[in-house]
Amino acid sequence: MGNQQSNMGGGPGGDGRDDKDKKKDKPRYEPPPPPTTRIGRKKRKAAGPSTASKLPDIYPTSRCKLRYLRMQRVHDHLLLEEEYVENMERMRKSKALVTQSSAAQSDLDVTDRNADERSRVDDMRGSPMGVGNLEELIDDDHAIVSSATGPEYYVSIMSFVDKDLLEPGASILLHHKSVSVVGVLTRSLIPWYQ
Repeated sequence: MGNQQSNMGGGPGGDGRDDKDKKKDKPRYEPPPPPTTRIGRKKRKAAGPSTASKLPDIYPTSRCKLRYLRMQRVHDHLLLEEEYVENMERMRKSKALVTQSSAAQSDLDVTDRNADERSRVDDMRGSPMGVGNLEELIDDDHAIVSSATGPEYYVSIMSFVDKDLLEPGASILLHHKSVSVVGVLTRSLIPWYQ
C-alpha cells in the first residue's frame, strides 16, 4: 500500500539500472579537430640532406637477423637507384648523339621552351596588373586583399606565387579582372621604393 511497487509478478527487480548501463555504452559526440592552416611564413626545416637522399634509420641497433635483413633492403634500394641513374645517363647520351648533328637547332629549342614557359606564366598573370596590400591570409589558397582603389576583396592565390613571401601588410600584384594574387612585390623589384 505504500509508494513502493510490489514485485509479485516474479520479474527481476532493478530494471531501471540496465537502461542506465545501455546509455553509458552509447558513444558521446566528439567535435572534429580544428583545421590546421599555416598563417605567415612557412617554417624552414633544419639544414641537412633532403629527405629523398637521406637514408632511413635502421633499428634495432644491436647485431641481429632483423637488422641484417633491413640493411639488405636498404642496400637493394640503393642498387636500384644507382641502376636507374646509370640508365638515365645512357639515355641522355644517346639523345645527345642523335641531336648533336642539329646542335644549333637544339639551342633554339631550349630558348623556345623558356620563352613558351614565360609566356604561359605571363598569360596567367595578365598584362595589366594592379597593386594591392595583403590584409589577411585565410588559408594557403585564399586571402583578403585591399586594392589601391579602396575595397577589400576575398581572392584566390595563384599556385606559382611564392607563399613564403606572403605576410600581412605585403605589397602584392593583382590580376586586373579576377583580382587574384599573381605576385609579391619585394624591395628588390621596386626601384623607387625605399
